Amino acid sequence: MNIRINTLLLTTRETKETLEFSPTATFIYGPVGTGKSTVARLIDYCLGGTIERTPAIQKEFVAATLSVDLGVHSCQLERGATDGGSVRVSWSTGNGGYQSVNAPLRAGDAPLIEGEIYNLSDLLFFLCGVTPIMVRKRLRDPESPLIRLSFRDVWWYCYLDQAQLDSSFFRMEDFNRRRKSQDAMRFFTGLHSERLSQLETHLYRTIDEQKGKRAAVRQIRDFMRRFNLASGVDLESQIGDNERERERAEARRAEIEGQREVDLHPTDRLREELRVLGRAINEVSTAVDAGQEVLEEQRALRAELITAKIKSQRVEQAGSLLEGVDYKRCPQCGFDVTERMVDAEQCRLCLRAVDSSTGSSGTGAEALRRDLNERIDQVGHSMKRRKRAVQRLERELEGLVAKKRHLDQRLQRELQRYDSAFVDSIRELDGEIATLVERRRYLEKLREMPDAVATLEKEAGALQGRIDNLRSEIDEERTRMHEADRRVAAVARHFKAIVRDVQFPGVDEGDEVVLSPQNWYPSIRHNGQEWNFGDAGSGGKKTLFNVCYALAVHAAGVEEGMPVPSILIIDSPTKNISEDENPEVVRALYREIYRFASSGKTQFLLIDSDLVRPSEDVPHFQHRHMAGREDAPSLIAYYEGP
Repeated sequence: MNIRINTLLLTTRETKETLEFSPTATFIYGPVGTGKSTVARLIDYCLGGTIERTPAIQKEFVAATLSVDLGVHSCQLERGATDGGSVRVSWSTGNGGYQSVNAPLRAGDAPLIEGEIYNLSDLLFFLCGVTPIMVRKRLRDPESPLIRLSFRDVWWYCYLDQAQLDSSFFRMEDFNRRRKSQDAMRFFTGLHSERLSQLETHLYRTIDEQKGKRAAVRQIRDFMRRFNLASGVDLESQIGDNERERERAEARRAEIEGQREVDLHPTDRLREELRVLGRAINEVSTAVDAGQEVLEEQRALRAELITAKIKSQRVEQAGSLLEGVDYKRCPQCGFDVTERMVDAEQCRLCLRAVDSSTGSSGTGAEALRRDLNERIDQVGHSMKRRKRAVQRLERELEGLVAKKRHLDQRLQRELQRYDSAFVDSIRELDGEIATLVERRRYLEKLREMPDAVATLEKEAGALQGRIDNLRSEIDEERTRMHEADRRVAAVARHFKAIVRDVQFPGVDEGDEVVLSPQNWYPSIRHNGQEWNFGDAGSGGKKTLFNVCYALAVHAAGVEEGMPVPSILIIDSPTKNISEDENPEVVRALYREIYRFASSGKTQFLLIDSDLVRPSEDVPHFQHRHMAGREDAPSLIAYYEGP
């Protein structure tokens, strides 16, 4: 699952801070209270998580914008300080255009875009080009509906929060979250049997459907044989006799009509109704055309608003880059302006008065962003209402046209009717003709019966092909389950190699790592004794255990092509591990991380108190020092407080 974080734009009440991230490894370090962990929390916040409301966040935070590549899409995830239930997602559509929706965290009734996309989790999977598995909504309820796995459950294996590193093994201690964490591992390894159950259910239903169609064929043929309708020849003979009787009745009717002078009835009422209908049809048709034009204008307006939103963000970023530049030469002609005598409140280039109070206003930019977003949503809602109105008018137009067609036919019949002398005779013949017509219609339906029987037989035969395909898919699924066993073994193999490489205390070469898909707790067997995360003892060993397992999952994901997101954020990987007391462990841990990062397959964001540089070259490695000084500013440089 390709995920690459590019930049994080933090908008505060006074400034805007942009953090750029390396495609391989970014190291943020410094003392406590400088905003290091907040960087990871803001990334998590833009991906649908919650953010810890520190005093600095409560007082200064306005919004965060995360620029990230999801699959083949360049995306922006925007979330303000008060956006508790949704995230604004904008992405490139691949043809030079952009799409933007306000994605709720909880699924609503209406899809966000075409397809089964109802919330932020569905949209993130969709943009990554990955289909999540279906899991039971309630574990203990066998009738519980199947729902899609949430992106937040997968994200636990990509963001190791400092608060959970030494106290929780990927939420396994939480009864309500344990199944979700286990479902995420089943999703990664492909070891989930929901699809196999669904395939078997479809197979049984298809076999029952085939049996039902074949039974229907037998019953219909018995019925037709009982009434001498077993073949199409019998039906054709009865249809021919009925047609000859109808022709004779119509000939008698024509003979009676020819015996008198035809005096047409006035049809003013029908004609007046037709004129009114004609005007109504014209008005409704005009309204439909006008509605379509307005709908096209609104669609173009929405596209322009989305483009304007993207452009305004680029203009703001360019302005923030050039803010505070002291020009030595004119940027247009190159004239040296350093010797020009100007007042302190004058611009050296254009000599205009400069308002010193003017500055970067994150609140204003956030207001503009919200206005554009609200306008985009308003236009979208208006388009939906307009579309429903046009569809309603189109249905009304169809009804009017059908009614006019019926009146036209009725008018033609009325014009051909006799006045009164032969009404009774005509009605009697009309009744006879109508009876023959209905009989013909009935026989025509019966004529379709042999064809329907043949169609049922063909459908039953086609279902056999579907049954064979389902059986093949079931065999493939069972084979894939064996491949999943190989992936589980790969996770265990990498975990053992990593704990050995980082010099995990008490793990020898002869020890065995056991990873049971029943509970997904990796255990280490040492000299006949088995222990896991809960038995590690010290907080430092638990932290190391968690980090090593996350590295193993990502390493196995790269090796086996598993849908593990290609990013790993570790906040304080050496928590409770002293570099003074355990320098070998610290160096070995970071050496393993950098070895993995140098492949470029997984992006790392590392947060720690002290910088540990890679001993070997890691392409594009970058670090940022946050120390609350001018040369190493905190995340919110101007903030001073708790």
